[in-house]
Amino acid sequence: MLASYKLLNQYVKVDDQNPEELAEKITRIGHEVEGHYPLALGTKLVVGYVKECIDHPDSDHLHICQVEVAPGEVTQIVCGAPNVAAGEKVIVADS
Repeated sequence: MLASYKLLNQYVKVDDQNPEELAEKITRIGHEVEGHYPLALGTKLVVGYVKECIDHPDSDHLHICQVEVAPGEVTQIVCGAPNVAAGEKVIVADS
C-alpha cells in the first residue's frame, strides 16, 4: 500500500518526523515499510491554460495545443493525452 504524509496526517501528526525514523517506527509495530520516496521532483512546473487544441495532421493520437503558460505567453505543445481539450488547465513542465 502506498501512503502519503498528507494521508497519514489526517489520522496522526507525522509531518514533523524524519521519513527514515518514521519508516523504522512503523516497521517496528509490525507494518513493513518497503521504501519511501518523494512523489514528484518538479522544479519548473506551471499551470497552463489550453487555449486551442487540434488533432495533429500526421498522427492518429497526437494533439497540437496552444497553451498559455504565463499571462500573455502562449506556447505550442504537442501531446498525446487523450483527455486534453481547449478550456482546460494542465500541468506544464517548463524548460
